[in-house]
Amino acid sequence: MVTFNLDNITRQAIGFDNLFNSMLSDNVGDIGYPPYNLIKEGEDTYLLQFALAGFKDRELDVQVKENKLTIDKEYFKIEPKMANAIDIKDLSFKYFNSDVYIFENFSLSIEKNKHTVITGPNGSGKSTLLGLIAKVFYPQVGNISSFTDKVGYVGVTPLILNGSLRDNFLYGNKEIKSDEELITLMNTFQLFNNGNTDLDYKVDNKTLSSGQMQKVAFIRSLVADVELLLLDESTSNLDLDSRKLIFDILQNRGITIINSTHSHEDFSYDKHLRIYLKENKRLIFIKKNIL
Repeated sequence: MVTFNLDNITRQAIGFDNLFNSMLSDNVGDIGYPPYNLIKEGEDTYLLQFALAGFKDRELDVQVKENKLTIDKEYFKIEPKMANAIDIKDLSFKYFNSDVYIFENFSLSIEKNKHTVITGPNGSGKSTLLGLIAKVFYPQVGNISSFTDKVGYVGVTPLILNGSLRDNFLYGNKEIKSDEELITLMNTFQLFNNGNTDLDYKVDNKTLSSGQMQKVAFIRSLVADVELLLLDESTSNLDLDSRKLIFDILQNRGITIINSTHSHEDFSYDKHLRIYLKENKRLIFIKKNIL
């Protein structure tokens, strides 16, 4: 077995499910990606394991065993009193078994209590940037500082438990929340058109629509009182009215949002970070852009 130590990824952050999938897919390249398990090691520590038997090439088995990643834990710091939400300094990152750097000598600051959208062509590094901020990816060099460790993530296909709505809302939550609070959020997000507020209602990824799954993930993040919300095409399965509703809710909460999206024209935001690709180099421009 090969073990990836995802330190400080709490149960709430296991909502980073498709970032985990992305990490595995990118790391093992064109050989497909093997089965994996998330194993709890400590209160706030999880291990991501996958079987080397899933690899097709024995030489690659040996290569993966020999190429162990040594991580300087000091590269990522939580500094509650820092001025910005995120500060990235002199960071370089490339995927396992690749000679091409996605980011090289990269520095960036993202403002606190603002909604920053990230746009760019496919393969430009939008999701990779979110993964670095979420500590799902580790840079080869460089430092990242964040004002909080209370981080939520909503992607295209959020994690849905086979269980009750209550189970799904409270998954990973360390705060005490009443049923009344959960029902209020259900109604605020207009989760069901029929007005269903039964928290014991059983759901899974087949009984909910893709849009409802995204709404459940948003509710889960608010229940956990996250201070930083990372979004990756998080409203791609929702209609325009639902998108506006959700971002109005988030704006009223004063949450710092970093939002990778192709549909930034559909809602208001504060800053626009645009990634351009030119000769395999990434050019990043940031501008104020409120609709």
